[in-house]
Amino acid sequence: MSSPSASPPSSTSSTLTEERSTRTMADVVKNLDTEELINYLWKKNLKLKESHFKIFRKKEITGSAFLDRTEDRFRRIGLALGPAMALAKFIEGRDQKLRSFSSYKTLEELKDVLRKYKVNGEDIMSIKQFNPEPLNNTNANEATRCVFITSILNAFLSIVRRIINEEKIYISYQKAVSGEEASERVDYAIKENEDLMCIAEGKPRNVEIGYLQNIMQLEGAYHTNKKKRTADEAFRDDDYDYFYGIVSTGIHIL
Repeated sequence: MSSPSASPPSSTSSTLTEERSTRTMADVVKNLDTEELINYLWKKNLKLKESHFKIFRKKEITGSAFLDRTEDRFRRIGLALGPAMALAKFIEGRDQKLRSFSSYKTLEELKDVLRKYKVNGEDIMSIKQFNPEPLNNTNANEATRCVFITSILNAFLSIVRRIINEEKIYISYQKAVSGEEASERVDYAIKENEDLMCIAEGKPRNVEIGYLQNIMQLEGAYHTNKKKRTADEAFRDDDYDYFYGIVSTGIHIL
């Protein structure tokens, strides 16, 4: 059986008009159960304490119930004025659009994201790089780089299919990926059946910013996979998610 395929993009996302996300904070939160909601709010730096989350557990507040609450309703379930106001103000931004992956552009944001996900301190250059012999004129234009990156990815997939004897691994070009904080189409998504396995980002330069965007894309890939799973699949004890990220300029691959 042949693998699903699509035509490669004529250029990477850096030459496309930045796509505005249509997903909002409410879209992310509304289907969360109580523990998922607590984990989500914990990461938002709202100065909440474990005692506040105990109230969430006691009242079994889910994402949809959370979005319907006001400051007064938070006070009535036992939260003090400070956290009640913070949560109510946070809910006011429910219709705010998620950021696009390509909007992450500064080294300060890279440092913040690395600290958040505890990825290799603040130095990406110590990560082992794959440095192939460059093809002639790989710096000529974006389309040439795209062809080079696509060739490397297809060669990689050919090796992987042979090793694991799995034909249903393929590249999806300009795949829509949505996480808790950002949403956009990614340059290359490697999939097994319908599950995302790897996100590859092509950049003309500035591999550090490509790495920042790729981290956010991987966070989105986790949530994209999770949304497609049944309850039985999502709560299997032996269920683990591993994702691989690739950033390439056409000459350097990280």
